[in-house]
Amino acid sequence: MTDSHFVLRLTLVVSFLGALPLSRDTLTTDFLIIGGGVIGLSIAYELSGHGNRVVLIDKGEVGREASWAGAGLLPPANQQHAWEPTEQLRGLSHHLFPLWSQQLQAETGLDNEFEITGGLYLARDPGEAASLRMACLQYEEEGVEVVRLDGQQVAQQFPHVQAGDAILAACFLPGEAVVRNPRHLRALEMGCRRRGVEIFPQTEIKRWSFDDDRLTAVETETGKFAAQAVCIAAGAWSQVLADRLLDQEHFSGRIQRPEIEPIRGQLVLLDAGKRFFMAPINEGIRYIVPRRDGHVLVGATVEEAGFDKSTTPEAVDDLDRFARQLVPQLATAKHVRAWAGLRPASVDRIPYLGKLPHLANVYLAAGHFRSGLHLSPATAVVMAQLMSGQEPEVDLTPFRVNRA
Repeated sequence: MTDSHFVLRLTLVVSFLGALPLSRDTLTTDFLIIGGGVIGLSIAYELSGHGNRVVLIDKGEVGREASWAGAGLLPPANQQHAWEPTEQLRGLSHHLFPLWSQQLQAETGLDNEFEITGGLYLARDPGEAASLRMACLQYEEEGVEVVRLDGQQVAQQFPHVQAGDAILAACFLPGEAVVRNPRHLRALEMGCRRRGVEIFPQTEIKRWSFDDDRLTAVETETGKFAAQAVCIAAGAWSQVLADRLLDQEHFSGRIQRPEIEPIRGQLVLLDAGKRFFMAPINEGIRYIVPRRDGHVLVGATVEEAGFDKSTTPEAVDDLDRFARQLVPQLATAKHVRAWAGLRPASVDRIPYLGKLPHLANVYLAAGHFRSGLHLSPATAVVMAQLMSGQEPEVDLTPFRVNRA
């Protein structure tokens, strides 16, 4: 047998064994991450990068929920001028994203298409114009570069945008970036595996085992997992998991619970054939994001629809019409498809980052709403520090789970 044939047969055997259910009673590790979206994968990637043993489980496929469904917009921030913790978290992520993108490509060979493109912001409604002006003031206070524009300047500098005299406020943020989130998720998953993270998709939790205030084991259909520390990072499903975890007689009546609800966002994908503009266009809650290959992503709705991920004809038509009217060159673009994702939103729209009350070794990283992808590198860093017993470089008091 040649060496190449031996390697091929060995690879097939390893692949086959990797697909089998767990035969061991308990898999013991340093850290267990529950949830395989961008937050969970990022935390696993960061922890494993410091030599820790990490296991990640997900009830479905890894990276296929809200993290995959979003647009990949990365608004600008300024880490040096950030003084308030939420600003510091944004600033840290803004600093880390290009570094992580380069590192992931070096480790995996996958390009997540991170680009600093700038972002155009428009308002044609009086209420949205007032909100945009306030946002510009906040950006400037944080040391972020803001270029204010009038309607004529928009027409001159962005000729593909046809809004006429309807523009009441506009600005350009040169520091805004984009990433192609499905590719970023693939790179994160591969990066985790290369760093030794054991990933188990299609692994749903059935029950929990405790020793006083410590979670000693997570039981699934395929086996048990035990870890020194456990982090719930399951996006919109984190509330369900936290409730199940805390709905134990052991904790009855003692727990202040986090509150996370799913917020549906519908999106449309068009194919323009080639990219003819660089900067995403933002208006209110909607946006138009060009990709390198000529695809254009149009989003998004903000709907309280429970865990319903279906699309509606009305929303799809509205998004399609919005893009083609604002950018007439998209009039002949092919409609590729539409989909929806469920954003995990806390009541105050600030993520939960911290330890679950009354539990010694269980943490929560969820509730990022529309900023999960954007805040994922910084969330990973501060959660890895917290779970490892270090002082997080961002004060997590505003993000504490029992802040209500």
